[in-house]
Amino acid sequence: MFLAQCAAPDAQMTTVGEVVHLIDVVSGSVATLTPSGGRWEVREGGPVRRWDRIETVLSAYEEADRPRPETFTLHVYDDQQHQRHPHLPGLRLPRP
Repeated sequence: MFLAQCAAPDAQMTTVGEVVHLIDVVSGSVATLTPSGGRWEVREGGPVRRWDRIETVLSAYEEADRPRPETFTLHVYDDQQHQRHPHLPGLRLPRP
Protein backbone atom coordinates (compact mmCIF):
# COMPACT_ATOMS: atom_id res chain seq x y z
CA MET A 1 0.00 0.00 0.00
CA PHE A 2 2.92 2.34 0.72
CA LEU A 3 4.25 2.07 -2.84
CA ALA A 4 0.76 2.48 -4.29
CA GLN A 5 0.29 5.65 -2.24
CA CYS A 6 3.65 6.95 -3.47
CA ALA A 7 2.64 6.27 -7.07
CA ALA A 8 -0.77 7.91 -6.65
CA PRO A 9 -0.34 10.37 -3.77
CA ASP A 10 -3.62 12.19 -4.39
CA ALA A 11 -5.71 9.02 -4.41
CA GLN A 12 -7.92 7.84 -1.62
CA MET A 13 -8.98 4.21 -1.28
CA THR A 14 -12.29 2.85 -0.14
CA THR A 15 -13.68 -0.66 -0.24
CA VAL A 16 -17.33 -1.52 -0.81
CA GLY A 17 -17.85 -5.23 -0.34
CA GLU A 18 -14.98 -6.81 -2.25
CA VAL A 19 -14.59 -3.93 -4.72
CA VAL A 20 -11.71 -1.50 -4.15
CA HIS A 21 -12.12 2.07 -5.39
CA LEU A 22 -9.20 4.49 -5.86
CA ILE A 23 -10.34 8.08 -6.24
CA ASP A 24 -7.88 10.81 -7.21
CA VAL A 25 -9.20 13.82 -5.33
CA VAL A 26 -7.20 16.28 -7.46
CA SER A 27 -7.84 15.08 -11.03
CA GLY A 28 -11.13 13.27 -10.43
CA SER A 29 -9.72 10.08 -11.95
CA VAL A 30 -10.90 6.75 -10.57
CA ALA A 31 -9.84 3.11 -10.68
CA THR A 32 -12.04 0.24 -9.60
CA LEU A 33 -10.58 -3.18 -8.76
CA THR A 34 -13.00 -6.10 -8.73
CA PRO A 35 -12.03 -9.68 -7.82
CA SER A 36 -12.84 -12.11 -10.62
CA GLY A 37 -11.87 -15.75 -10.72
CA GLY A 38 -8.75 -15.45 -8.56
CA ARG A 39 -7.51 -12.28 -10.23
CA TRP A 40 -8.43 -8.59 -10.30
CA GLU A 41 -10.22 -6.73 -13.05
CA VAL A 42 -9.36 -3.03 -13.25
CA ARG A 43 -11.45 -0.27 -14.77
CA GLU A 44 -10.17 3.29 -14.99
CA GLY A 45 -11.82 6.59 -15.78
CA GLY A 46 -10.84 10.23 -15.87
CA PRO A 47 -7.90 12.17 -17.25
CA VAL A 48 -5.12 10.34 -15.31
CA ARG A 49 -4.44 6.59 -15.49
CA ARG A 50 -3.55 6.12 -11.82
CA TRP A 51 -3.64 2.33 -11.79
CA ASP A 52 -1.19 2.18 -14.70
CA ARG A 53 1.25 4.29 -12.63
CA ILE A 54 0.77 2.02 -9.60
CA GLU A 55 1.45 -1.09 -11.70
CA THR A 56 4.61 0.50 -13.11
CA VAL A 57 5.94 1.20 -9.62
CA LEU A 58 5.00 -2.27 -8.30
CA SER A 59 6.64 -3.95 -11.29
CA ALA A 60 9.82 -1.93 -10.76
CA TYR A 61 9.75 -2.93 -7.07
CA GLU A 62 9.48 -6.62 -8.00
CA GLU A 63 12.26 -6.29 -10.60
CA ALA A 64 14.49 -4.68 -7.95
CA ASP A 65 14.05 -7.82 -5.78
CA ARG A 66 11.65 -6.13 -3.33
CA PRO A 67 14.12 -3.81 -1.58
CA ARG A 68 13.72 -3.36 2.16
CA PRO A 69 12.47 -0.03 3.55
CA GLU A 70 15.87 0.95 4.95
CA THR A 71 17.34 0.98 1.43
CA PHE A 72 15.13 3.94 0.44
CA THR A 73 16.08 7.57 1.04
CA LEU A 74 13.88 10.61 1.48
CA HIS A 75 14.67 13.91 -0.26
CA VAL A 76 12.80 17.13 0.45
CA TYR A 77 13.08 20.03 -1.99
CA ASP A 78 10.83 22.41 -3.89
CA ASP A 79 8.28 22.03 -1.09
CA GLN A 80 7.83 18.33 -1.96
CA GLN A 81 8.96 14.99 -0.56
CA HIS A 82 10.52 12.39 -2.87
CA GLN A 83 11.13 8.76 -1.93
CA ARG A 84 14.19 7.42 -3.78
CA HIS A 85 15.76 4.08 -4.49
CA PRO A 86 18.48 3.44 -7.09
CA HIS A 87 16.40 0.74 -8.84
CA LEU A 88 13.00 2.43 -8.73
CA PRO A 89 11.56 5.50 -10.39
CA GLY A 90 11.31 8.64 -8.23
CA LEU A 91 8.25 8.50 -6.06
CA ARG A 92 6.61 11.67 -4.84
CA LEU A 93 5.19 11.28 -1.37
CA PRO A 94 1.97 12.93 -0.33
CA ARG A 95 2.47 16.22 1.49
CA PRO A 96 2.03 15.99 5.26
